[in-house]
Amino acid sequence: MDSPPNDLDTHALGRAAPGKGLARAACPYAEGTEARTRWLAGYDEAVSDGAEPVTEGIAKHPPAGGPTR
Repeated sequence: MDSPPNDLDTHALGRAAPGKGLARAACPYAEGTEARTRWLAGYDEAVSDGAEPVTEGIAKHPPAGGPTR
């Protein structure tokens, strides 16, 4: 998956997160904020649509096309 554009909303970024190797717990938004609620909803939606959830923060080996170090 290509990197999402920078102008996506928090819901769309949450949907892209499992494909980028990010776990649900790695949500970058503060507890109790609307952004966090939308990001988590997007993440959960992606997983319910068949995306493979990631555990423990950031995947050690991101999916092909994911970030490199």
